[in-house]
Amino acid sequence: MIRKICLFLFVISQSLYSFCDDELMKLWLSIEDITNPAIEDYRSVEKYLKQGTRAYLEPLANHDRIPRIRNLQLIGANDEMPIFEKHSFNIHEQSKNRCIVLFGSYNGIYPQQARRLLADLEKCGYSGHVLLHIGGFPNLANGGLKICHVPYSFKVAFLLEAQALGYEEILWLDTAMHPLTNLDRIFTVIHEKGFFFTNVGFLSDNMNTHLPEAAAALGVTIDYYRKIPHVSSSIIGLNMKNPKAVQLLQNWFTETENVYPCITCWPEELSLSVIAWRLRCQPYCWFGNCVCGEHELELPIVRQRPLQFYIDSRR
Repeated sequence: MIRKICLFLFVISQSLYSFCDDELMKLWLSIEDITNPAIEDYRSVEKYLKQGTRAYLEPLANHDRIPRIRNLQLIGANDEMPIFEKHSFNIHEQSKNRCIVLFGSYNGIYPQQARRLLADLEKCGYSGHVLLHIGGFPNLANGGLKICHVPYSFKVAFLLEAQALGYEEILWLDTAMHPLTNLDRIFTVIHEKGFFFTNVGFLSDNMNTHLPEAAAALGVTIDYYRKIPHVSSSIIGLNMKNPKAVQLLQNWFTETENVYPCITCWPEELSLSVIAWRLRCQPYCWFGNCVCGEHELELPIVRQRPLQFYIDSRR
């Protein structure tokens, strides 16, 4: 009898968090080639993101992230098409299979931020490849566009794209980052440990930002918040030769596809934190141990907005 009750509760929980959106399904059916969208297709996707019903966003209805979530610009204001570039800097035997992935939507200053970060990497002596997307959506060749409605899903999509392209040591950097070193120390950790994460405390430290609906979709309750490190998604390093890192990326993508685990104030970070904790992928250090803000540097830095961070992996 107990086994039957448990099975019933499991089925109910799965149905509660199974994703369905007829409007979105019609959109995907209207695109002739999801791996190579035309400009009209991008316009249709942007229209859905801005004006679609998107009932799954209701828990975030009053949050200040909603305007940004609904206004993801895949093409430029003057119909500029998405840009994809591959750059190579100072390649040697140890760096030939590593890459950094940079994504900037066509919103505001993000294209310039992505270009600025690319220039910073070259200036600081980084050795390896860089993949750059401006606009569009990563991992198109593998249907990546089909998760673009999930807030901040371009991060997991880009990591998957780099993996599919055969890179082994992959590092995501937010465009708010300024590297002050060549980042070799971070790549050494990725190579040896299999992954590189930083934490910003525990989930309990940011308790009010983790909506209970999203946590429930991940199968965790508030009782776990003091145990689970809150992983920052500003810097994410994975070694694709490490089975645990591969499993983490796949599990993160699965939860992203499920949508509901990402409907929270930190859309990508809650699911990433829970998955990393379950796989015992402990963050390498506190975020502030390798990243600092403008006020912590005795440098003539031009203050910009949004907030900028400076990666000093020697710290």
